[in-house]
Amino acid sequence: MTVVPDSLDVLLARLANGDRAAFTPVFQQLWEPTLRLCTRLMGSDADGADAAQTAMVKILERANAYDRSRPALPWALGIASWECRTLLTKRSRRNETAATPAVSDDGGAVEEQERRLLLEAAMTAMGTLSEADQQTLLATFWEYATPV
Repeated sequence: MTVVPDSLDVLLARLANGDRAAFTPVFQQLWEPTLRLCTRLMGSDADGADAAQTAMVKILERANAYDRSRPALPWALGIASWECRTLLTKRSRRNETAATPAVSDDGGAVEEQERRLLLEAAMTAMGTLSEADQQTLLATFWEYATPV
């Protein structure tokens, strides 16, 4: 399904105002772009689907916080991006606490590789998005794009 921004804006505003009839159409319009973004950011179909499902729950739960003066798609994709970022951070922490030596001898190479993969996925996803959506991703992943 192709996202029609004005339609999504109206539908999400209706949902934010408590119109339960807007729930299914909002989900239908957001699912594909959310899944596509999450799959690219997570690096696999399975992880992307898991992240997209969690992101959709958060988007729909937070609909009442949607600022009706702004476009809906960047708002929703921003939530999805943060969900992916959170999951990738958790994954990284699990790897750090796994049965490995307390001191790593890779000099931070694994963490740097993960940062580069995340940034590469975000940049790939940006090429398919509108200017507003690109700005949302840049704001979300700015710290990954800049040296530490």
